[in-house]
Amino acid sequence: MDYPKSVPSSGLVNGKFADENPLTGTPGSLISSSWGNGVTEELLNVIRAAGLVPSESQSDQLLKALKVVLTQDALPLAALAFPTVATADGRIPVTAATGATGGTVSVPGGVLVSLCEEVSAGMTARPRALFTPVWASPALDINSTYFLRMQVRDGLLVCYTQKGVDTDVIPAAMKGGTGSSGGGFDSTCIDMLVAKIVTTGAGTLPKLTLLANKARLEAVGVWSGANGNYSVTLNWARKPRAYIAGIFDFDDNVKTDYGVISEDTGVNFVGTQFMPAGGFTDRYMGRVAIAAWAQNLTTSGLMNARVRWEV
Repeated sequence: MDYPKSVPSSGLVNGKFADENPLTGTPGSLISSSWGNGVTEELLNVIRAAGLVPSESQSDQLLKALKVVLTQDALPLAALAFPTVATADGRIPVTAATGATGGTVSVPGGVLVSLCEEVSAGMTARPRALFTPVWASPALDINSTYFLRMQVRDGLLVCYTQKGVDTDVIPAAMKGGTGSSGGGFDSTCIDMLVAKIVTTGAGTLPKLTLLANKARLEAVGVWSGANGNYSVTLNWARKPRAYIAGIFDFDDNVKTDYGVISEDTGVNFVGTQFMPAGGFTDRYMGRVAIAAWAQNLTTSGLMNARVRWEV
């Protein structure tokens, strides 16, 4: 029997199966041995790649094999990059709205995010590139501090809010979302800190601080003048380290006892401790104290200072 031109002898039409049509005399697709064997071998290759022995009595081998194969590109958590938001400033444009209680916050869809998906709990993960879903928080409590965070769960990017404080330590699991508080820790490779949310009274707009996420963050502050405390806004999702990039006595009055201090705890200079509130470095503000005295301690000297924060 000759097949009509619409259904070739392979049984496929444009690479797809076709139904039989008795009215037109068009036969249905026939699965050839080469096609059936080819598809079967494709499936068996996945099962074998997972180190499993194909068995006709098991119907879940392909699923097991896929789980094993997907773990093969997983890396130790310590080897993975930090999250990156693919916007110019590394921030997701979260918005706030008023409500009967403390209000709500919402995330726009379509922002590209690089975040790792955990494979083995507390051990390995693999990089993923996902777009943010359109998401709105539940009603927030009044007079509370929340942190908006994201994780990859079952292949999907998931948003959640968790109460906390800025000093929350990174959990052993490196991710939150399992309790009513403790969500203020820095971004990790598997859990991204997106924003800080502070609510006040009922019906008021929550205050949002959007935090930057990039694999590498860097800021430089340059100051000229006498001794004092100076700062540069950071608003990062991870706490930085600070480095002295340069220091110069530009009026030649400072001969001894001068320095630029950028630490969490402060440093004593000639009995005076410079410790601005919150420390000199945190995720929101890069602070520095310039200490400068003249050699005879009667004339204050002037200095140029350059400090770099990075993480």
